[in-house]
Amino acid sequence: MKPIHSILPLTLTSLSSALQVPLDTITITTTMPRAGNPVIPGWYADPEARIFSSSYWLYPTYSAAYDSQTFFDAFSSPDLLTWTKHPRILDFASIPWSTNRAAWAPSVIRRRRTRTRTPSSSPSPSSSGDSDSDGDSDEYFMYFSAGDGAGIGVAKSTTGPGGPFADALGKPLVPETVFGAEPIDAQVFVDDDGGDGRAWLYFGGWGHAVVVELGDDLVSLKGEYREITPAGYVEGPWMLKRGGVYYFMFSVGGWGDDSYGVSYVTGSSPTGPFTSSPVKILSGNATVGKSTGHNSVVTPDGRDYYIVYHRRPVNETDRDHRVTCIDRMEFDADGNILPVVITTEGVEGRPLH
Repeated sequence: MKPIHSILPLTLTSLSSALQVPLDTITITTTMPRAGNPVIPGWYADPEARIFSSSYWLYPTYSAAYDSQTFFDAFSSPDLLTWTKHPRILDFASIPWSTNRAAWAPSVIRRRRTRTRTPSSSPSPSSSGDSDSDGDSDEYFMYFSAGDGAGIGVAKSTTGPGGPFADALGKPLVPETVFGAEPIDAQVFVDDDGGDGRAWLYFGGWGHAVVVELGDDLVSLKGEYREITPAGYVEGPWMLKRGGVYYFMFSVGGWGDDSYGVSYVTGSSPTGPFTSSPVKILSGNATVGKSTGHNSVVTPDGRDYYIVYHRRPVNETDRDHRVTCIDRMEFDADGNILPVVITTEGVEGRPLH
């Protein structure tokens, strides 16, 4: 719990006089609730955070043996404190090509639609989310890894960010290894913050990162694959844009040991080129948690940033015993990301209303 000190001159004037002490020495201590880490119960990893419909949403991997990873759950919260579970928003039993195993790292975006629009207007995707309510026909697209290399698929929901989602293609969107990158760990970034609105799919394991543009229908690809692998890259790409700068974040080290962490490079476009010297900003420690990685970032207002990631409790030795955590992520005056301080207390509540 974080103490907050405030001065209340109108209500404390008489008290100050009675005690014969200067008014500015009297403080009232109140507390703001904190979320605590982990933020949700159970073993969950690879969390993606979004804001949809006045709620924060988490889309994680169920962290278990590959043959038990046959579905995705989601979680929603109005304030980062209380979370509601939305079970099995996508089930691999209905997707034959998935091999019904190794459901990993979902990424969800929304295509906004309005009730009325001019003939010349068209729906547009958004990955940043906002606090507006859903439109009557908003569509949600989930990009996911299946079968430990069977491919990256795309599923669709027309009923809201909590699904249910259904396979949109009947086959993988990315069916094979590209530039040495295993087709896993998809993330979709829509350049809608002062950009051109194009949607980009990032993915890649086995130490290689690839980006490709999504088609206007969001279930096809256009253009060519581009390898954008920075030094030290292992998996878990995440693109963030702030102040016109593109921050390409990614996991480094080994996900099953204490070397796991998050680094980033920057560029002036979503496809690079990026700076050549990555900066590591997320690491574990022996008192709070270890194997910290596979992050996403969410901001409700463009000022406060939260890094969402998984870590392994310090006393856990099972590699699949990973939990989802949220901590603050801050920048210096030059726009550099500062090293993240991982906590057990978590972040203060932050309602979206």
